Amino acid sequence: MSLLAQLVLTALGLSLLAVGGAVAIIPEVHRIAVETRGWLTPERFAELYAISQASPGPNAMLIGLLGWALTGWIGGLLTMLAFVGPTSVIAVLAFRRWAALLPPARQAAIRGALLPVSVGLVASAGVLIPVSLGAGLLVIGVAASVAMLHGTTGTHPLLLLLGGAAIGALAAL
Repeated sequence: MSLLAQLVLTALGLSLLAVGGAVAIIPEVHRIAVETRGWLTPERFAELYAISQASPGPNAMLIGLLGWALTGWIGGLLTMLAFVGPTSVIAVLAFRRWAALLPPARQAAIRGALLPVSVGLVASAGVLIPVSLGAGLLVIGVAASVAMLHGTTGTHPLLLLLGGAAIGALAAL
């Protein structure tokens, strides 16, 4: 099977796991692309992830960037379509059914139950990438502190990012 076909099939499968958005499947994308299939090095994966997060647009951009990095622009386009196309149709149909069948209180309860799942999946991505790159405890501690401060105080992320960069610069001295 060609690499492009493997990418498209992988994207189709991953799209069904993306509860809470594309960020929730980053650990699985990493496992497949770096550890299982060896398509990318941990460093290249981190670069593509950083580009996807720094660029405006959906977090799912990582999937398109993965396809592009491995098979060119056609691979990026097909991989992205495979990831967002079918599940977008499923989501619209499911939402229509959901709204018609479930009372609002039940809908709210289900959303509330899915929230910790999504948060846990996103947090695992935040740990996986630094660990796979060999980050030390200082880096992981600063990242965790920034996440907790933002979550509890609402401090603007850029201010916290600058603070983390300052700590990193002082530690490098």
